[in-house]
Amino acid sequence: MAAPKDVIWERDPHTAAKHALLRRYLQAWAPIMLSRDEVVTYAEGFAGPGVYRGGEPGSPLVAHQVFSGALRRSPRMVKMVLVEENARRKTELEHRIAATSGSSGARNDRLDVHIAQGQCHPDLLQQLARVGSLDHPMFVLLDGFGGPEVPFPLLQRIATQRRSEVMVTFQPSFLVRFAGKDERHRAAGDAFFGGNDWHGVFQEPSSSKAAYLRDRYRESLGRAGFQHTLVFEMIDEAGHLLYLIFGTRHERGVEKMKEAMWVVDTTSGVRYRDPKDPNQQALDLELEPDTGPLRRILLDHLRSAPAARSVDHLKRYALLETVYRPTQVIPLLKRMRDDGDVNVSPGRITGTSTIAALRQGALF
Repeated sequence: MAAPKDVIWERDPHTAAKHALLRRYLQAWAPIMLSRDEVVTYAEGFAGPGVYRGGEPGSPLVAHQVFSGALRRSPRMVKMVLVEENARRKTELEHRIAATSGSSGARNDRLDVHIAQGQCHPDLLQQLARVGSLDHPMFVLLDGFGGPEVPFPLLQRIATQRRSEVMVTFQPSFLVRFAGKDERHRAAGDAFFGGNDWHGVFQEPSSSKAAYLRDRYRESLGRAGFQHTLVFEMIDEAGHLLYLIFGTRHERGVEKMKEAMWVVDTTSGVRYRDPKDPNQQALDLELEPDTGPLRRILLDHLRSAPAARSVDHLKRYALLETVYRPTQVIPLLKRMRDDGDVNVSPGRITGTSTIAALRQGALF
């Protein structure tokens, strides 16, 4: 979507869900990083005004609230580097941060906030370098307005700090609709993906275009240096699709992001979808989740595997390749065993209907 013309605008359902996920993840990330590092940084390249028309806090204020609380229990320092292109929005953000910092109990000299006017690239990197953040772990939120607005070199530079992480959003509809017809938009796509491998989308059928772009962007994050990626397909009640893609080098980061996802309140009207589910079922994040998509994903994986797989392998596969958590795998495997979907023998699981070994309870 295009950037709003107003200084402050209505918060849409996608944004509500993103901010709930961000808050939950930072609540886990902050104490872990502050227990290890003297300085950590939270950064945004599209910071916005810090508030929505209904008074809801924007992502900078969400992060500020989380870090203010974390620093009450830690002697370390957090730097916040916030870049906003629009001068009026930057001014509004400065007012909002100042009000939050000055509120009762929120002031902390070890929460160092830097707000600059500029574009996500190159200004964000310049600001990070200016305050000395590039040598410390960072969590960088790159949440633009849906188009290919985050250049690949920015991701590469962030990834040089091995404990840094990124979260990027984009709407595939922009590239699907415009890049095939306009050379300027195609060039923007090349900068976003770090090459032209994504051009194959123009030969894909309409039903596959979004998934094709999603998979190419995961590959781009891998080439940038983020070993593990996690894709959230977020669908609002009108059927609009947004990709939220998380990049990290550490499996624990993936695990904590999954935990954040599965405890987010879904009253915003947005649901998730697992990219690997062949049926593309939308998920309600409930206390007892629907694991039908995970069943289909594991069966596809087992049937395509050249050899039998262990329970540990399937748990790690669920962690790194699906929206599900490893703890959701074993209860599901027990049901799949009882239903005759898998065959289990000591150390081996295969996608067959032979269940004689299963009933001996070899692995469970």
